[in-house]
Amino acid sequence: MIGFVGVFASFIADSPQIGYWLITIVSGVGLLVLEAFSNLIWFIQVRGLVMYVKFLLLGLVFIYPEYAWHSFIGMIVLSGVISHAPSSVRYYSIFHGKKITSVNDIKG
Repeated sequence: MIGFVGVFASFIADSPQIGYWLITIVSGVGLLVLEAFSNLIWFIQVRGLVMYVKFLLLGLVFIYPEYAWHSFIGMIVLSGVISHAPSSVRYYSIFHGKKITSVNDIKG
């Protein structure tokens, strides 16, 4: 969170801070790897799909820097919503049309 806040603040103040970008990217990728590889089902659950949207928003920051704060607010809202959503939402698979928590759920 500290890295993300630093990146957001650097866009508001129009003073790039590479250190905050590094903290944000390294910690974000690290958490993504831990989460994804603890259960590969993560990639098709809503919580994984939200991560794809957040990556898209982050990419838009570089393509449309004038809308960076819109992307950052979107990432904050998505993070807050998905982290506080019930498990029936976070673990839902749009590909299977139901809550999936393990490989056994896919088969049945």
